[in-house]
Amino acid sequence: MTACGGDGAENSLPLTNRVWLTHVPKKVDDSVGALVVFEAKGRRQFGALYKGSMLRGSFELFEWQPDGQEGRAHMRLLQDDKSVKIRTESCEPDAGLDACIMLHGDPLGAVRYQSKRIWGLRGRPAISSPLELDIAGDVRALLAADPELAALVGEAP
Repeated sequence: MTACGGDGAENSLPLTNRVWLTHVPKKVDDSVGALVVFEAKGRRQFGALYKGSMLRGSFELFEWQPDGQEGRAHMRLLQDDKSVKIRTESCEPDAGLDACIMLHGDPLGAVRYQSKRIWGLRGRPAISSPLELDIAGDVRALLAADPELAALVGEAP
């Protein structure tokens, strides 16, 4: 579960410290799903699920606990203290994207997430609490790093 990709190891990307989208939005009001799992201090990892557009949406914070079996984890939703079994597998990414992951058990209903190499959250220190997450800041950094997404911001009303 440390990496996933499309057609082989050379295309593998780490699951953690990376933004994964259900698809690349074409307009600022296109609804997308997003997944981010952050490396954390100690054995705990935290993350966020997002569903919405660049203008409006909702998110769910979670604790991510790999099960020790490749491709298996538990996602504990922090608001409800509900645990969800997750199974991951790699898939073939769409053109223009570098990696794809199927996330079976996603509580928001999305299954297929994709990412680009440049969507990694570089230089981010490990967190020790989910309250340290700055999802909006990470999205702003992603927009600045990707010319295709940055062009969408120029179209915002």
